[in-house]
Amino acid sequence: MSRNIGLVVVFILFAGVASAAGRSNTPPKGLDWSGVWLNNAGVTLTATGGVQLRAPEVPPLKPEFEKRRQEVMRAMQAGKPIEDSGASCKWPGVPTIIRMTMPQEFIVLPDRVVILYENMSQVRRIFMDGRKPPADLDYTYNGFSTGHWEGDTLVAETVGLRADTFLTMGVRHSEQLKVVERYREISPGLIEVDITMTDPAVLTAPWNTKGRFRRQEADFPMLEYDCNDNNRNGVGADGTTFTLGPDGKPL
Repeated sequence: MSRNIGLVVVFILFAGVASAAGRSNTPPKGLDWSGVWLNNAGVTLTATGGVQLRAPEVPPLKPEFEKRRQEVMRAMQAGKPIEDSGASCKWPGVPTIIRMTMPQEFIVLPDRVVILYENMSQVRRIFMDGRKPPADLDYTYNGFSTGHWEGDTLVAETVGLRADTFLTMGVRHSEQLKVVERYREISPGLIEVDITMTDPAVLTAPWNTKGRFRRQEADFPMLEYDCNDNNRNGVGADGTTFTLGPDGKPL
């Protein structure tokens, strides 16, 4: 019996060493994520050449948040949205920006990974140098991200996310939200991201979802995108979203 126990202990210790050895702060040799990548996981081309967006996934919500989500969806279907889902040109924030279909670029450096988003020309920095989130954490749209490499997988953990952005359509999160992203190139030119979100104030369990990014041709442009430029949407005093016509008056 003691021999078996000893073997188990040795196995556990070896597994721990192997796990630690597989974790690194520097990118694996030969990794190349240069170029522009496009999230196409939620987009389907129709037979006529149009684009159809996949219906948003529903997270495991607490009853009060599920009730609110259904109210928001009904209002949108009626053409009278009651949530500002971008009409006022606020940044979407993490995790929404991860799942958006606009182009992005990865810049992989020894001490950090920088993600450039076409959406409002945003920049995210994932610190890979072992630092921890500051004690006086500043809650922002994209939060504070730290990360490491597990083999060829980039693992990023984000906290410090302000609570006035959305977890998913019609659902806001709390300041307790933590987002863990795992990026891996599953085939040449195709990165898959596995996203796990935990928020004990809003979710009944961790919510996991996936996305995929395909590398574009070398001349694919990242454009300058300014939401406020020629913005025709706004939010009224009653909280509903409106659209301005050519004469500058709400339609």
